[in-house]
Amino acid sequence: MEYTAIIVDDEPKLREVMDIKIKQFCPEIKVIGKASNVPEAFNLINEKNPDIVFLDIAMPGESGFDLLYRFEKIDFQVIFATGFNEYALDALKLSAVDYILKPINTEDLKSAANKAIKNVMTKKQVEHYELLKYNIKNVGNQETKIALASSDSYEFIKISDIVRCEGWQKYTKIHLTNGNTIVSSYNIGVYKNQLENYDFFSCHKSHLINQHLISKYLKEGSVIMSDGSTVPVSRRKREEFLEQVIKVHS
Repeated sequence: MEYTAIIVDDEPKLREVMDIKIKQFCPEIKVIGKASNVPEAFNLINEKNPDIVFLDIAMPGESGFDLLYRFEKIDFQVIFATGFNEYALDALKLSAVDYILKPINTEDLKSAANKAIKNVMTKKQVEHYELLKYNIKNVGNQETKIALASSDSYEFIKISDIVRCEGWQKYTKIHLTNGNTIVSSYNIGVYKNQLENYDFFSCHKSHLINQHLISKYLKEGSVIMSDGSTVPVSRRKREEFLEQVIKVHS
């Protein structure tokens, strides 16, 4: 089966490189159009109705994110292409949306394309773009939402509602302010990476805590969280922890 795609990038050479790589390494995908800016892309997507859009984020005028706001419903798969930009990457990671970094790595392109094709077939991930639109407006604070992966679905939770994350075998238990616990199929290292910019602290190899929800620090080396749970602070982390807590609560 053949899947159609549009490439959106303001640099002509990069559009051509992407086109060549898709033809060479993603034979199931046929490029049916290219656009250099958001207005062109919006019109082209409405005209061609592609399965997949390869979308540059940083473009003059409107960004790739702005393109999403033009659609009431996003019924195509998006693969974002971006240089290293912490703001953009935060929003993409938390929303569990696929992206590839520039310069484009062939294996990354093939992996993202294969995921997009699977999502086209199963009609999955469209709701993640709605989450991304929300997160673009809130990224950098705890009102941002995170897509928590369970075995067969995602739950979208405000970061401010997470009390702590606990490594459990190869999984992670996410403890929420309402008393519920979500078991994620990702290991705790994934959440350390995603939440480190949101005032979460890795106080122990198996524990990640929301510093805004610390109730008490006990000098023997543990903290009491807002839900009443006690979490250990490893000896080597204590000095750094105290510095971080003072910074967050000052």
